Amino acid sequence: MFRVAYLCEFPSLNGGENSLLSFLASAQSEVHPLFLCPATGPLADRLDCLGYARHDFSLLTPERQRKPAEQINAELLGTLAELDVDLVHANSLSMSRILGRVAVQLTVPTLGHIRDILNVSGKVIADLSELNSCLAVSHATRQCYLDQGMPDSRVTTVYNGIDRGGFQTETPPESGSLRASLGIAPSAFLIGGVGQIGLRKAWGVLLDAVEILFERCRSVRDTVPDIQIVIAGLRHSEKPESIEYEQSLIRRSYAGPLAERVHFIGYHRPISQLLHEIDVLAHPAHQEPLGRVLLEAAACAVPVVATAVGGTAEIFGESGAILVPSKNAEAMALGLEKVFADDGPLVRRMTEQAGERLTRLFGRATHRERMLALYQDVLASR
Repeated sequence: MFRVAYLCEFPSLNGGENSLLSFLASAQSEVHPLFLCPATGPLADRLDCLGYARHDFSLLTPERQRKPAEQINAELLGTLAELDVDLVHANSLSMSRILGRVAVQLTVPTLGHIRDILNVSGKVIADLSELNSCLAVSHATRQCYLDQGMPDSRVTTVYNGIDRGGFQTETPPESGSLRASLGIAPSAFLIGGVGQIGLRKAWGVLLDAVEILFERCRSVRDTVPDIQIVIAGLRHSEKPESIEYEQSLIRRSYAGPLAERVHFIGYHRPISQLLHEIDVLAHPAHQEPLGRVLLEAAACAVPVVATAVGGTAEIFGESGAILVPSKNAEAMALGLEKVFADDGPLVRRMTEQAGERLTRLFGRATHRERMLALYQDVLASR
């Protein structure tokens, strides 16, 4: 059994954390996990429920200021020195970089999970290159870091895994319960969005697209259909521009063409409840390494209109979703209109293609095998 220390940066429970927990659920007899993570929050609560050991580790002071790099390094080394583990696995780009800074001082192998597509400095690339290996969640993610100087041999693509059967056999929520709680009619066309409230997720583009869709409907039918939008997610950034961005989105839900049609519901679980009740998942992100909610939508046979960025095309191929250019509200509106106007054949073809690719490329068993093989390779090469 592998004894693995997992480094988690955030107290939240988002795609990266859920992907890791899904892997651990599939490898209970092969992996004994120990977590280094913030002391409180949804992640800590979930770990406690699962019975996973955790040790308090945070990049922030009690005043929520980032600690100096030297302090972070010392605290990480001190905590790891007290643990009996076979390897250390950082679960985000930032934690991978931090682990790379101290890797030479550790006696166990190190692994970094890269779940972001970003332009980074040469120093970040140098830190990542100190790790024994890095996992990229998509070929697009891997290529991003190879283009910036990462050695080819240090970065491997390992797709996230998902239990499609679990979504298909899961007991559905009470029919219409989410719609009813929001005052949305059962007959309304409901567009769903899932993700953090931040600039990179581009929710403003989605709202622009729906306004365009309203205008098109009005020009053809002289009426605006009952189209509603529900967005599940929280803002984590405390930057002034992020706060203002969130406030600008909320203002649009109270006034203008979208008044009383946009519903921000915050952190929502189970996400499958939302997916079972929406008519289409819209994903307007400017960049997306490999969105877990896109995999979950495919598992639930929900049609997707998404931007053709990052690893999204690797999930859906040529016909598993409607993919549009980023930062293009007109194209997003056209994609949503196709689903809205469809009487069945288009959605059926899309969801069948997405489901087939999901089973073939993103199965949880396949992910488990890849991860365990990588752990074995890293340990053998030490």
